[in-house]
Amino acid sequence: MKKIFMNNRIIAIAFMTVFSAALTPAMANGTNPVLPVEIKYVGKIQHNPVFQLSVAGNGTQDDFTINIKDEYGNSLYMENIKGDSFTKKFMLAIEELGDYSIQIQVTSRKTKSTVSYAVNSNTRNVQEVIVNQL
Repeated sequence: MKKIFMNNRIIAIAFMTVFSAALTPAMANGTNPVLPVEIKYVGKIQHNPVFQLSVAGNGTQDDFTINIKDEYGNSLYMENIKGDSFTKKFMLAIEELGDYSIQIQVTSRKTKSTVSYAVNSNTRNVQEVIVNQL
């Protein structure tokens, strides 16, 4: 009889552990939801890189701030956008930036959650010498 009670306790503890572990990520997402933001490299226009920002908001996230900063923290571009979902393209003038390192931040003004992307460019010359046996 004592063994049956011990087994029931172990089963109860196991269920509590499984359910509490399963609910923890769901509760964390409820308090600070992840922003549905995506940035893609689209290509070049006149040797300048073009990036596409796609935001798929929902009812609780429909007011966003876009901020693009350089490597020193200077703001290059800032805009407040109100809308559920939108797509925006950005072209960077390489002549002004050279080898650039910028940061793109999208912040939900209602939930105060932020998604940041780092964009880096390095220019280098590569010379390869290959020796093959004939």
